[in-house]
Amino acid sequence: CACFSISKYTAIVSYDQRRSYEHDFNAEYGEYRNLHARIESTIRKFMKFKEQWKLVSPESKEYQVKKDRTVK
Repeated sequence: CACFSISKYTAIVSYDQRRSYEHDFNAEYGEYRNLHARIESTIRKFMKFKEQWKLVSPESKEYQVKKDRTVK
């Protein structure tokens, strides 16, 4: 993973600089999209768990099982 430093990029003042920025963006965009998709998938799972939790009482066995799965 290439980590970006904000200070690495300054205002674009030349065509070569613009092309360099564009190249960096294009080189990293695939990884960004992959990470974004993984985060979205995780968010959907937690939203699903949240909806399921609304349907069970805190005293039930099912509630505890869902709680344990969420923590894992």
